[in-house]
Amino acid sequence: MAPRKKPSSSSTRKSNLSRQQPPSSKYGIQHFFERHSQTQAVSTSPCPPELPKPDLNSNPKTSPKPSPNADPCPNGSEPLPAVLPQQDAEANSEKKSSPISPEFIKNAPFKRFKFSPLIKQSQDDGGDEISWKISPLNQRFRPFNANKLPRTMSILADQPRPIGSFIHPCLQQQNYSCTSAASFQKWLSSPSAKDTGESFSSSRLLSAEQDTEPCIGNESACMESSSKVFQTPPSSSCDDSKGTVVVVSKDDSHELGFGLHHKTFLELLDQVGDVVIDKAVPTNITQNHYSGNPSCRTKKNCNLKGKKAAVTASQKINGSINDDVFLVLEVSEKCRTADSSHVLNPYKVLRLLHELTGEERALYLCDEWFYSIIGPGDTVSVVGKFDEEGKCIVNHSDNLAIVFPDILMSGTRVASSFSCPRRAVLDERLRASEYSSPALVGTMLHQIFQAGLLKDSPTRNFLEECAIITLQKNIENLYACGADQNATLVELVDAIPRIIKWIKCFRNSEEGDKAVVDFGQNEGRKEISIIEVIDIEEMAWAPKYGLKGIIDASLRVKKGASIGDSTETIIPLEFKTGKGTTGQTALEHCAQVILYTLLMSERYLHKDVDSGLLYYLHTDETRGIKVQRSDLVGLIMRRNELASDILKASTTQVLPPMLKNPTVCKNCRHLNSCSIYHKAYVGSYEASGLGDLYDRKTGHLNVVHIEFLKHWDRLIDLEAKTCQVAGKEIFRAQHLRENSSSCLSSLVLDVTNGFSEDGSPHNGRFVYHFVHQRTSQHNHEMFNLDIKQASEPQADSLVCSLRCGDFVIISMVNGRPAVAQGIICGINEFHISISLSRRLRIPGNHRSSKADLMHAVWRIDKDEIATSYSMMRFNLLELFDSNLQISRLRKMVVDLEAPRFDSGGLLSQDPAVSYVHLESCINDDQRRAIKKILSAKDYALILGMPGTGKTSTIVHAVKAFLIRGASILLTSYTNSAIDNLLIKLKAQGIDFIRLGRQEAVHEDIRHYCFTDIHSVDDVKLRMDQIRVVGVTCLGIKHPLLVNKKFDVCIMDEAGQITLPVSLGPLMLASTFVLVGDHYQLPPLVQSTEARENGMAVSLFCRLSEAHPQAISALQSQYRMCAGIMELSNTLIYGNRLRCGSLDVANAKMKLSLVEPIKWWLKEVLDPNKSVVFINTDMLPAPEVREENNVHNPVETLIISEITLGLLEREISEDEIGIITPYNSQASHIQCATSACVEIHTIDKYQGRDKDCLIISFVRSVENSKSCSTSLLGDWRRINVALTRAKKKLIMVGSCGTLSKVPLLKLLIDKVNELGGMLNISNKDLGPA
Repeated sequence: MAPRKKPSSSSTRKSNLSRQQPPSSKYGIQHFFERHSQTQAVSTSPCPPELPKPDLNSNPKTSPKPSPNADPCPNGSEPLPAVLPQQDAEANSEKKSSPISPEFIKNAPFKRFKFSPLIKQSQDDGGDEISWKISPLNQRFRPFNANKLPRTMSILADQPRPIGSFIHPCLQQQNYSCTSAASFQKWLSSPSAKDTGESFSSSRLLSAEQDTEPCIGNESACMESSSKVFQTPPSSSCDDSKGTVVVVSKDDSHELGFGLHHKTFLELLDQVGDVVIDKAVPTNITQNHYSGNPSCRTKKNCNLKGKKAAVTASQKINGSINDDVFLVLEVSEKCRTADSSHVLNPYKVLRLLHELTGEERALYLCDEWFYSIIGPGDTVSVVGKFDEEGKCIVNHSDNLAIVFPDILMSGTRVASSFSCPRRAVLDERLRASEYSSPALVGTMLHQIFQAGLLKDSPTRNFLEECAIITLQKNIENLYACGADQNATLVELVDAIPRIIKWIKCFRNSEEGDKAVVDFGQNEGRKEISIIEVIDIEEMAWAPKYGLKGIIDASLRVKKGASIGDSTETIIPLEFKTGKGTTGQTALEHCAQVILYTLLMSERYLHKDVDSGLLYYLHTDETRGIKVQRSDLVGLIMRRNELASDILKASTTQVLPPMLKNPTVCKNCRHLNSCSIYHKAYVGSYEASGLGDLYDRKTGHLNVVHIEFLKHWDRLIDLEAKTCQVAGKEIFRAQHLRENSSSCLSSLVLDVTNGFSEDGSPHNGRFVYHFVHQRTSQHNHEMFNLDIKQASEPQADSLVCSLRCGDFVIISMVNGRPAVAQGIICGINEFHISISLSRRLRIPGNHRSSKADLMHAVWRIDKDEIATSYSMMRFNLLELFDSNLQISRLRKMVVDLEAPRFDSGGLLSQDPAVSYVHLESCINDDQRRAIKKILSAKDYALILGMPGTGKTSTIVHAVKAFLIRGASILLTSYTNSAIDNLLIKLKAQGIDFIRLGRQEAVHEDIRHYCFTDIHSVDDVKLRMDQIRVVGVTCLGIKHPLLVNKKFDVCIMDEAGQITLPVSLGPLMLASTFVLVGDHYQLPPLVQSTEARENGMAVSLFCRLSEAHPQAISALQSQYRMCAGIMELSNTLIYGNRLRCGSLDVANAKMKLSLVEPIKWWLKEVLDPNKSVVFINTDMLPAPEVREENNVHNPVETLIISEITLGLLEREISEDEIGIITPYNSQASHIQCATSACVEIHTIDKYQGRDKDCLIISFVRSVENSKSCSTSLLGDWRRINVALTRAKKKLIMVGSCGTLSKVPLLKLLIDKVNELGGMLNISNKDLGPA
């Protein structure tokens, strides 16, 4: 249960400081690359601005408290201007038009939840017991009362960021004459292209104990007073038994507009005050982090609810990847004098809490780090060491602070964000499909260059063959770009001599000229010789720095003034093919290389990766990049700002301000999206800075459009956040991840049964097989057993939520994250097989030996792919484009205009209609539905109830459209749904193209994918001839669909597809047809808040409710016998379903004559009883909970006996299916059933059926009040379960528990009415 709320008596002490804007913190990349020279110039100044390190060992008890009335500003210095007028005007413009306000939030459809939105209710969770994902203030305080938090967040988001908006008056009285370096002065006051610093979190309150001490010649006293920041806040008494986390604010909160919400914020913190760690540990631990040093102080335990206590650092398991992450509790700003010149220099003090151990630390941000935007509630990773007092200084020369380290930013994104932060954020949030010839040629040249690197002595003929092969692999992309194939090949071949020259020059050969590279004035010219190409296109993650990237080539080289005195080191190589080699472009390239050195140092655990190579193919120039501390500081701070911007965009949908440069913006790939976002969230014509260009992009949008966009944009972000939370779990310590259902840990490579540690090559990929470490240690004895005979999964079985086709990340348990990415190609109780694009290799080894791979212990995490959310946002924004065809779609989707249909007179002469009338294998419902489709000018809706033949209806509709000569796009969310349609089209002799990954396509239609295409002309010919294309909703950005338009789009299973996803395919067609059943499973939405606010409402459901006249219902079903159909007909469909024939209505199971030993089994197997419910209340059969999983062993036993009885009576395994709401129960039944019977969750059975279906409801508890909140409370899921059986439906469950769910109570009553209820007791399950 949630932590109890403690009484709070918070008080706010006001400061007499006036609100002033700090010097702007724009860090241009040019400035960072020149900082070291500026620092040298400043060092000659009589009054240097560089801050000396504070004395952190002073005794706080001896610090006198400064008088509040004392003038803190000595010498009457001239004030430093807080912000330039231009920046201030821009800030006011953005501020005035901000859409997030209390008035706006009042109208937002927020709801109060029965449980925290943090709690993910899945098929592994029964839904009764609510437990916190306990990390201090995890998810940034969202467990707070859900009906208050959105308002609080929004109001706080409107305020200027307090961290960046308070500079003490002393800062404004610095004398400019003290600073001889004009460039440093310019840096302090340069206007920023960033936003004015609006907060993006309800937790961004500044605990600004802004005491300013003159500290004239007394740095010790200055730092002593700073320790007051760590006093117990007045909102709570100091209780050693509780790890209370409280932020106190002494700023002028009324002036800031925070006064009304300060108390709420403190109460929110009080609610989570006792919540510090995730795992329960013994409560008698005495924490002494600095063991072995008697001078070190000892921290007290944090006694947690549920008998949880703090973990000492010595108890950390080696599996930690990113454990040194701190939560910011409090931020203070201070000033001190640098020397006797009385110049006051600012610094920040951050009070930190280690989220695993509960220890508090202090972080001092000095020099340029002072301008970092960090607030309470943020997370920070510190690259540096804390002293014995738990303090660390981050300044110009020492240590680094990484804000939001869990947000991994690509090095390319960080480097390119200097010119326009808004564009970088949009790159992260949107997935736009762009195909350009220069970019494609660059990609192919990369591949040719890398092939040459991997060859010891590449020849011209070898690379020309590589060029031809590479070109052939990119035929589809060439078609999308409209490029000439022969001209492109010539361009590739022309670059080969330069590639060969570079490789020969840098290879370790004794002949020819030595490669000499200039690494700048500090490093000079160095000879470089490549020893080994470690990897190409290497994926590298560095959670320590909050970075990720793909390195063109990772090299081991000899580097020195001459080869004789050279040293061996590892460096990254960045290969550039474009024409931009100077100016801002070159600086961005240098920044990439610098960031890649950090990635390599973390991946290879090498501290000496401090340089890299940058090769420009266009000019045949190689530059050496030496990492300078000043450059690194600037890039990390830019990375921190970008991470903050991205988090702000995902939580408040507020982006950095527009660039306001029409010349640059008109050529930007995000011009449409950028303008529409500005219209939605700012709305000011003047603030856009684009003039008439902005009006042309947004003038057609009205208030309804804007509200629709903002509503769905927020829902997508809520859902994406759930995915991001799951992704961050990868960085957690091994002991905190091992119980996750989406993670398998302690795995080793399986080399038995012919498996190879080198991987099994298959279709150009390498397949690796893993087993649990314990299984391997026991000589694989488990594989000599019949694992199906076990009644429960063994401790070393691979029971999890991972499934075939899932993308996964492979890491090492010893702390190396993201060693490789792959796809699951096989999984059972003891094996998991992963397909990789390259051989598995341990980073850091010269060449990973077989022994290294075999002895390594691995972990496999599900890769929660965020690209689908990027596509959702892109689809949503594209809906508001000014394009005429999209404008019509917008009117139907957003404005809900009624669809138009042709009159009957026009259809009478249509040959397609004549075909429908003459076709004998379709019923009247299907005939009416197809005619509805043919008459639609805009769209038509087909309600396909269970078993009514909607797939056959679609096939005949396609044939009718082909008679008209129309082109058709067939789409659905899943590959299986598309393939089922196409298999039936194949049987009808209809030609088509299937787009998508071949391994994901059904083998029966795999040859309909694009194969044996050798030229762009072949592609054009094929695309012009074909009129039916099948692709998934997320596959519409395929290069073959660029600029392709269809006459009609038919979307199957439309009731299960979220609205933003469904928009993509519809934009490619003039009219569309949605086929589905919104009475069955809705779209899968994991975020509770998004689901409650309407994200689970599909476009099919939205249009059905708005315009029921557009629906044509299929009511004649050919699946269920009459008894089974009566259940869903009564409970769901209002008796609209009917059996299509007498044969269907009277269908029965045909069992052989084998007498059952037990009476109850005889009743269950009676062919005349089509519906049977086995009530377990008399047994009893209680559910069992293990971690977050729920299963029922007694129900498992009953189902195994029924399955065995069916098989003994000659019912084939293919005719039997078992379903349950919970993954855990499905796994237990799988282990207890000896037959190869199909066992799945209900969700997996949508669209499938079996002659005999057995349902295990699982839930059986004495207190079942919250059963309705579990998966069983979803009536659409129950509808799917009841409509999968053809001839016999057997249900097992507790009537007492299930009756608490209204729909299930009606179900039980109906079964009683049909005479299918069966009560069994313990003696019935015993031996006969």
